[in-house]
This record gives sequence, structure tokens and C-alpha cells, in this order.
Amino acid sequence: MGRRLALLIATYSYQDAGLRRLTAPAHDAEAFAAVLRDPDIAGFEVTVLINQPHHVVGEAIGDFYRDRRRDDLTLLYFTGHGLKDDGGRLYLAMTNTRRDSLLFTALSAEHIDQAMESCVSRQKVLILDCCYSGAFPAGRISKGDPEVHALERFQGRGRTVLTASDATQYSFEGDQTHGHASQSVFTRHLVAGLRDGSADLDGDGDITLDELYGYAHDRVVDEMPQQRPKKLDSVEGRIIIARNINWTIPAHLRNSIGSPIAAERLAALDGLTHLHRIGNDVVRGCVIEEIRQLAEDDSRLVSTAAAAHLRSLSPQALEPPPEPPPEPLPTPASAPAAPSAAPEAVAQGPAAFLPEPPAAPSSASSDRTCPMPDEALAAPPSPHPGTAAPGPARRSRLFPRTRRAKALTVGVTALALAAAVVGALLTSRGTGNEGHCPRTIPSPYVLRDAGSYVAFSPDGTTLATFTVSSDDTSVRLWDLPTHKTTATIQRRTLLNNGEAFSPDGRFLVTQDQYVAVQLRNTSTGETTTINTGQKDVVSAAVSPDGKTVAIARASHPDEAYPNPVGLWDTESGKRTATLPGHTNGVGYMAFSPDGETLATGSNDKSVRLWDVRTAKSTATITDAYGGMFSPDGKTFAVMKGDGPVRLWDVRTRKATTTLANTPYGWFSRDGKTFVGVSGASTLRLWDVNSGKSVAVFDPGGQLMGFSPSSDAFAIETKDKTVQLWDLATRKPVTTITGVSPKDRRPAFSPDGKIFAGAGADGTVRLWDIAGCP
Repeated sequence: MGRRLALLIATYSYQDAGLRRLTAPAHDAEAFAAVLRDPDIAGFEVTVLINQPHHVVGEAIGDFYRDRRRDDLTLLYFTGHGLKDDGGRLYLAMTNTRRDSLLFTALSAEHIDQAMESCVSRQKVLILDCCYSGAFPAGRISKGDPEVHALERFQGRGRTVLTASDATQYSFEGDQTHGHASQSVFTRHLVAGLRDGSADLDGDGDITLDELYGYAHDRVVDEMPQQRPKKLDSVEGRIIIARNINWTIPAHLRNSIGSPIAAERLAALDGLTHLHRIGNDVVRGCVIEEIRQLAEDDSRLVSTAAAAHLRSLSPQALEPPPEPPPEPLPTPASAPAAPSAAPEAVAQGPAAFLPEPPAAPSSASSDRTCPMPDEALAAPPSPHPGTAAPGPARRSRLFPRTRRAKALTVGVTALALAAAVVGALLTSRGTGNEGHCPRTIPSPYVLRDAGSYVAFSPDGTTLATFTVSSDDTSVRLWDLPTHKTTATIQRRTLLNNGEAFSPDGRFLVTQDQYVAVQLRNTSTGETTTINTGQKDVVSAAVSPDGKTVAIARASHPDEAYPNPVGLWDTESGKRTATLPGHTNGVGYMAFSPDGETLATGSNDKSVRLWDVRTAKSTATITDAYGGMFSPDGKTFAVMKGDGPVRLWDVRTRKATTTLANTPYGWFSRDGKTFVGVSGASTLRLWDVNSGKSVAVFDPGGQLMGFSPSSDAFAIETKDKTVQLWDLATRKPVTTITGVSPKDRRPAFSPDGKIFAGAGADGTVRLWDIAGCP
């Protein structure tokens, strides 16, 4: 068994006055070290170096990679400034680094690369939480030079490199430049994913490096869309970074196992079998125990099926336990009368015994030993590494399963048969079932190696998937009726603001590495290229009639700069107008439904409304970053993210009302209601005309999105399932099954008949929700 070693380097204080002092690195390293050291989570041997000169750090890195074995896992982490010399060579800034003498005072990336190359370990991980180039929102502290590209420096075999951002973006610390220690967004999500186990995306009990990257990537992009972490992987097989200490039986399986309906208990077997197939030893042991107890179920149908599953998964689980050695017979005088067997003690089927891990409590206990979701909250804290634990840690039994009374057997069996018939009818998706929404929607159609972002064409016949998790970015177009790829466009990526198709469906809008915007005709495949003249990522929006595209630079440096919005003709590719006024990156753009007004939001903390015909600004709204037009285009919801939504009358250019405790949200399909998100899961319904709150309710999860064709919305519940809710009734109408924790970017088709989810692993899932509200 190889060793697990980590070297964490953090530099935040610099002798060179030209290098900005950072607040995050020390806190980053401490938090990351704590979670890596935890023997219950990752069990690394961790060394931390903070604010050391380059020769000390260089020597430590050399020692770190020297005398390693092939099966050792090494993890090198750096947080601080990244710099680049005139020759394009990357350096990591140490406390004694001078910008005018990087060669002799900074840590050369080439030297790190050589040290890693000489190491015989087959699993080497390098994590760089510093920035390399591009844009970041004002108010965030950059941690590097805007021209450095990290991945190009570390391309050897047997290693994985994770970076906080790519070649065109900054990473950032947070909003605080002084005062209490903050934590970088990238490292914060790495630590959180390991500490609470939420980075275990496939629920197998282990957290692999790919899962940790996917988890952090999605949350960084969700929190700050302009920052996109990157990964370079040249390792064969999985690298297991940690174990999910909070792994639990998924709530939907728990509910099915404990259901009084035999059909639902029977259905749980497939889910348990899947967990056994993908899970680690802890998960598999829990699954076997659950199935063993189902093998003793009072329903013959359930117990027979469970016994069959046990035979296929763990044949020894059905074998009787070894007989104990014979005890000396008591003398006849002292032998008590043999008691008669109680009816409750009569065996109802073959007893299933599970071999327990060493020191684990006996499985003969009627209490379930596998943790349930609520039990994780009651788990006792792990003992200090330096103290001996009194025994194996056990989670408290909040939901012990009791045996069902035999008197219910007949009734439950009848109910199970009825439920099976009803369930078969509900899951029918034939043409004769149009207009009916089943209670659950079955597993989706899966597009593998598709991308980590999805977008539907306005007519709903084409799906665009974007691969942005590596330097080889590409866009793939899929024909939805056949699920076949129709085109693959290399070296293209999303625009900063996520625009994909033009509203009329004529164009696919992308950006290349040279910051040119491409308008690809979806019918002919012909492409119009607009050379924007910008230096980095841009935002863009196409007018509803498809004749005009608005483009502006999206980068967000600390200092202000003039950033005019350009209007371009989509046919000729020529600029038709320039809209001056913004003084920082534009991250939001949208045309009103009638195409007469353009709204732009900038990191100069202003939203501007423009008359497209005259190319004049009609309103400047301060203390805002973006917003949304109502479906009729008469109202504009101004949003800033950390304050209340303000509704503006587009015609009068005046604020009409402020929606308290509502930082963001959506308009209903008819535009009469604004659905605001308040807190973790609370939704507030506002009457747009009166500006009054009409309802407040908690669907028990996070809002994922609205259907464009109806007032259905998707909720990700706390147990990571997805429910579709009807806004009119404010009740769930169906549950989507087969959802992966990696499906973080959901989208509805324009007709509301397909629900799509894309994960960081490149898998796109499509659910048929036709007939649901």
C-alpha cells in the first residue's frame, strides 16, 4: 500500500511592493491541510509551507518528489501569485520574489515539471490556485499575471493538473481585500466537497480526483461564470482522493425500503443493486445488509426477489452461519424444561447472514447499521487522531426499521398488486398517454462524451452541447429526434454570457480562441465571422429578428476602462453602431422581445437600456449587474445579486416597485407573476402590476429553472432528486428519476417536452416530460 503525501505551499506576503498582498492563501492552505490530514476523509501526510523564500520551497519540492515509490500518491498544491517573464516562462511567486528578477527569486514551473518528471510515482497531482489571464469581476482580488497559461507547462505522463482558471481568466479570492481571512472560491469548493462528501458525485462512497474537479468546477462556474477551472489528465485509472464520510442510503431508496407497499420495496432492489455495483466496500456492505433484510420481508414476492439478488451479489450472505462448537450437556437434574417456540420466532424464509468487517457490531441486531440521510447529521465526531477510539464509530439509529405486523400481510399484498398495475399504467409513455404526467419519469436517454453545457435550438429539434473542460474546446450539434450527431465544431466555446442560439434559430453563436465571434447558419452551415478586436472573452446577444448582434468585452479587471458595446450586422459582419458608456466588463446582454431595446449589465455596477434604432442610451440604472425582461417586454427586472430585485417600466424608464428579500428570480410565462428566490429554498410570488407579495412557499429544494412553454419549474431536492412543480397549484407533479449529482446545468426544451441535464463528466441526459405541466 503506497503512501499518501501532500505538500501545500501558500504565499501571501511579498517583499516586492508591486506584488499585491493576498488574504486567501494562508487560510486556503490551512483549510485544505485540515481536510487532507483527516484520517477519516483523506489520510494524507501533509506538509505546509507559508511565506517561504524560493530556495526553501524549491528544496522542499525536490525532497517531496525524491525517493517515492510507484504506488505513492503525491499532491502538490500552490496558492498565490503566478507570474510570467518576457520569454513566456511561468513562475510561482514566493515571499522574496522580485518581478525584475524572476529567474533567481521565483519558483520556476520548469523546475517543478522536472521534479515531477523524475518522480516514479504513477499518481501525481498538481493543484494551482492562482490565475493566468483574462477577466474577473471587479471587487475580486486577482492572484496572478493576466498572460500566464499554466497547463502548457505541466504535460508529463502519470500526472493530473488542476487549475483555478483557464488561459483566458483570472481566479479570485472573494469580495474582501482586507480584514478577516477569506478563502479562494476554487479552494473553498475543493475543501467543502471533501469535508462533507458532496464531491462524491456518483454516490459510490469514494471521491475521485475527477469527481472533485467536476464538483469544484461546476460550483465555481455557478458562483462566478467568468472563471472556468481547467484539468489536464494523463493518468490511467482512477485517483481516489478521499472517502465520503457522510455517505448515506439515498432518501428515495430509504423511502422505498420502508414503504408499506410491496411493489415499492420490490422496486428498491434495482437501486440497491446499482449501488452495490458502483460502491466501495462500505457501500457494498450496507447494500448487502439492506437486501438481506428485504430477503426476510413478509411479502413472498419481495423476499424471493431479494434472495435472488443476494445470491447474485454475495452468495455467502445466504449461507447459514457456522454451527457453534457443542457445549457440555447439563446433568438431567439441572436440565430445565424446553420452552415451546413462540409463533413470532418461526422462520418465514431462508435466513441471510452477512459477513461483517472486523470489529463491527453483530449483524444480528435488529437495528440497521447503514447510515440514512438524517443519521449523518447525528453522527458523533471522529476521535482526535492522537487518541484511541473506544470502538468503531456508529451513527445513531434515528430511523430503526421495525418488522411489519403479520396482520397486514394480506392487505399489503393486495395493495402491492394494485400499485404494480397502476405503476405500469403510469409509466406508459405511448401516444395514447399524451397529456398525462406520470408520478415518476423513468431513466433518461444518455448522450455520452457530449459536453458539460447544453442549449436547445428555439424550434427544439437541435441540441448544442459544449465541451469546455479541456483546452480542446468544441461544440457538437445533435438531432434530437434521432439522437445523432450532425456536426462537430472544433476550437469553439460559449460566449461569456452563455448565448448559444439566436432567438429566431438561424444562428449558432460561438467564440474562438482569437476572440472572434462566429455566427453559424443552422440550415446551411455557412459561418459569418466577426473580428471584434477585443483582447479576451466577450458577451454577445442576437436580436429577435436575427439581423443584429451586440458584442462587448467581458473582462473585469480592477481598473476601469472604456468598454463600448458594438452592434454588428449578422449578414455582412460589419459594425453598424457603437454604444459608449460602460467602464468595465459587460457580463449581461439581452434584447427585449420586440427587439427595440437592448439591456446591458456591467461590472461598473450599472445596467443600461439602449434604443436599438437610435443607438442611444435611454436609461442608466446604478447599483446593478443584470436583469431580465418580462415576456411582453414592458417590465425589466433589475438584479444585483445581493440586494432586492427592482422592477422598471421600460417605456417610462422609472422604477415601479422593489421586491424585498428577493435577490433574483424569473417571470412567469404570462409575465403577471415574478417568482423570486429568497434564501436556500424559499420562493416568493409577486404580482408584477401591484408589486405585492401574493404567496410564499418552500418546495424543499433549490430552484433549477423554469419551463419556457409553461409555468412548470424544476426543484433539486435535498436528497438530490429532481421534482417538477406546477406554479399554479404550487405542488409537485412528478419526480425525475435517474438524475446524477453531476447534472448541474439543466435546461428545458422550448416546447417543454424534454428536460436535459449536463454533467462535468461530459454526459448529457434527456428526460421525456411530455404531458407534464
